[in-house]
Amino acid sequence: MARIVDFYYAIGSRYCYLAQSQVARLEGIGHIAIRWRPLLSEDLMRARGLTPFKQDAVSVQYLPEYRSEDAGRWAAFYGIPYREPAWKAIDWRRVNMAAVAAARVGDVAAYSRRLFDAAFGGGAQVLSDHELARLADEAGLDGKRLVALIDDKETVALHQRTISAAVDAGAFGVPTFVVDGEVFWGNDRLILLQHHLSKDAA
Repeated sequence: MARIVDFYYAIGSRYCYLAQSQVARLEGIGHIAIRWRPLLSEDLMRARGLTPFKQDAVSVQYLPEYRSEDAGRWAAFYGIPYREPAWKAIDWRRVNMAAVAAARVGDVAAYSRRLFDAAFGGGAQVLSDHELARLADEAGLDGKRLVALIDDKETVALHQRTISAAVDAGAFGVPTFVVDGEVFWGNDRLILLQHHLSKDAA
């Protein structure tokens, strides 16, 4: 029986884009199944009552310029493309809720990969409902139905349940992986997650 690893992520996060590119490698360790659980990171931080993004940055590492440079370096290390999206032109809340809606209509992982690739692989300038539907169709989902479910009350309820589950698990930001009751936060902790999974697999 596969061990379930919960992957909490937000589409508008550079570091989630980086982390999701390594999921297949993690699953290759053996008997591992990643459960993709999209959420709005600001809602998670609000639920925890802690955020490093309030008012002035609490550290240089939270400045957008540094994070963009850092993400570019990680992308080069992973051998994947990285282009900055049009941050202010995109409704990230709606994009993330589209990912949540995907969990109701089909393969949330396939759709999330499409969203990440469009946002950070292609440097999306816009992610309108038309684009969200097109990407869903490409991922094998019903794009028209998915977009119709973005504002549906059950989609909102599913998102809230995911936030609650993340908080209960000890997550405080994204990307977060939870397995065996342990929390691994951040793209740079993937090596520790891999070690944990490999050790137990052996």
